[in-house]
Amino acid sequence: MDFYLVSLDETRALVRGTLDISYGYQLQIEFIGVGYIDCPASWKTNTGKRVFSKPSPETLPDEMRQRLFDNNGGDVFRFAVDGFHGPWFAHIVAREMRFKSSLGQAYLPW
Repeated sequence: MDFYLVSLDETRALVRGTLDISYGYQLQIEFIGVGYIDCPASWKTNTGKRVFSKPSPETLPDEMRQRLFDNNGGDVFRFAVDGFHGPWFAHIVAREMRFKSSLGQAYLPW
């Protein structure tokens, strides 16, 4: 699935996922109260594997925890990214996440 960071402002980020961008999107993830973001503007992810996780801050290395929570709070949301040189993870720290998906294989308009 292809993911796109379609909107970002001071405290909100909107990510949409699609199997075919020409038809629209099938998945929308809204982050509210964003304090930190470390992700590309668009990326591919193999949805046959685990794509999303919400690691506990206590399990993160000290350096990463300090960077993610520097002057902000919330939960860590982590996404798998299929990078050109191999897989890696994108991170968003936010107070809340809202998830919306289309029914079945239907597409929603951009």
